[in-house]
This record gives sequence, C-alpha cells and structure tokens, in this order.
Amino acid sequence: MKKIGGILRFLKAVIFVLNYAIATYIVNIFGNGEKFLKQRTGSGAKKLMDITGASITVSGTENIDTNKHYIFVGNHRSYTDILVIFAAGGIAGCHFTFMAKKELFHIPFLGKAMQFLHVISVERGSTSKAMKSLLEAIEVIKTGRNVVIFPEGTRSNDGHTLSPFKKGAFTIAKRAEVDVIPFVIEGTEKYMPKKGFGMYKADVSIKFYPPIYTHDKTDAEIMNEAENVIKEALCQK
Repeated sequence: MKKIGGILRFLKAVIFVLNYAIATYIVNIFGNGEKFLKQRTGSGAKKLMDITGASITVSGTENIDTNKHYIFVGNHRSYTDILVIFAAGGIAGCHFTFMAKKELFHIPFLGKAMQFLHVISVERGSTSKAMKSLLEAIEVIKTGRNVVIFPEGTRSNDGHTLSPFKKGAFTIAKRAEVDVIPFVIEGTEKYMPKKGFGMYKADVSIKFYPPIYTHDKTDAEIMNEAENVIKEALCQK
C-alpha cells in the first residue's frame, strides 16, 4: 500500500507541474508568462509539497540579503531538492534558477516554463559544452538572479554521504563576482528516494548558512570552505 501511495503522489505531482506549465504558456500568449510563473514559483512549490505529503522547515534565511544575488550550493539527496529550494525561496522572499539537463527542455510546456525561469541548459560531453553552460550561468547571475548548483554533480547514492565537490560552481561565482551561500537539505531522500518510483510522506528541512565571500580567494579555496561548512553540518568531517 505504501508503494501505491507513493506512485499516486508522484502522478499528482506530474499533473500539478504540467498544469502550471500549461497555464504559464497560455498566459504568455496574452501577457507575461515569465512574470506569472515567477510570482507563483515559491507558493506553487510549497503547495506541491503539501499535496504530496511533505512538510518543510526553513532556517537561516537571515543569512540571505534579498538585495543581493548569490550562488547557492548544497548537498544533493533527491530530485525533489530543487522543489524544496523553490519553496524555501518563497518563504525567504527570493527567487532561484538552476542548471538542468538539455533534454528536459524538449518536454512540451515544461521546457517553455524552464525558459521563463531562466534555467541554464547543461549539455555534457565535452569541455566546450561545459564552458558554454558556465558562461550562460555567469550571464544569468549578472542579470540579478540567484543560481542553485549541486556541486556533487549527482544525487548521493545512499541519500546521506556527501560526494567530492566539483569546482564549476565556484568558478562561476568567482567570475560573476558574487558570494556563495551554502545550504543543507535533509529528509528528501525519504520524500523521493533515488531507488524506486514514488513520492512519500516526509519531514524535510533546509538550512542556509552565512555567505562565503569570494573576493581575494581562489576557486579551490571557496570550494573547500563551502564543502567544509556542509560536511560539518552533516557531521561528516
């Protein structure tokens, strides 16, 4: 029964997201789809978590200056991590975008909604393609948007252990001349596990930590500082 419930919640989520995407597409025909979606992303993410059985606790929002923009980096436990980030943004009063596989942009309506959110397309396979994504991220940040990056590059295998960080996020922060805010998400490995198919009732939390200032630091120094903050929070030092 638990598995069936998880599948049903996942189907609810798919329908909810597609409805949002279609509504945005229709609004854009007659008005401003980007503005429509931006105003509803935080509340929509929170509502989606409610209907799929997840409660959320957000802390550390005092570390975010909403008059500035940042690179946000954190641990990656589940596909639902970005949903938690959006819901937290609604509570904190800031907006986020993120990086996603190029293939997702080909999904009808969803791809268009991702464009409205200025989601950065990632095309893996070569250094030149990776550089293109990096440059796009820098341009997005310079327009005044916060970018979320999971520097592990993939979800944790066991939902807990932090994998070694990749340097890309910190290179972007350095080149865009913005500071880095680490965050830690817990509980999403139960909400939507890596293995299996479904969404399950869970208590989820996200905590934002003080900014890491990037001025006069190398990419590696910024990365090590962020990784240590997150490891210490997860008791993995």
